[in-house]
Amino acid sequence: LAHRFLEVLHQRTGKLTRLYTQNIDGLDFQCESIPASKIVPVHGTIGKAGCEACGADTDFGAFCALVRANIKDLYRMDPAAPAE
Repeated sequence: LAHRFLEVLHQRTGKLTRLYTQNIDGLDFQCESIPASKIVPVHGTIGKAGCEACGADTDFGAFCALVRANIKDLYRMDPAAPAE
C-alpha cells in the first residue's frame, strides 16, 4: 500500500526526488509512474540483476537460469540442481 501512496504522491505533486527502500521484493519497481532512476534499493533487489562492477543491467530470466543451473543444492531438496 505504501508503494502505491508514493506513486500517487509522485503523480499528483511531482515532488518525489528519491525513493529509498529497504525492501528487496522489487515492488517499488512495479510502480510504473515512478522512474526507476528515482528508486534506490538500499539492500539490493530481487527484481532485477546487474553487474556489481559496472552497474550494467542483465536479462533477469537468463540470470535466474544461470543461478538455477549452477547453485549447489546443499540440502538435497531439488533433484534437478547440482549436488556438488
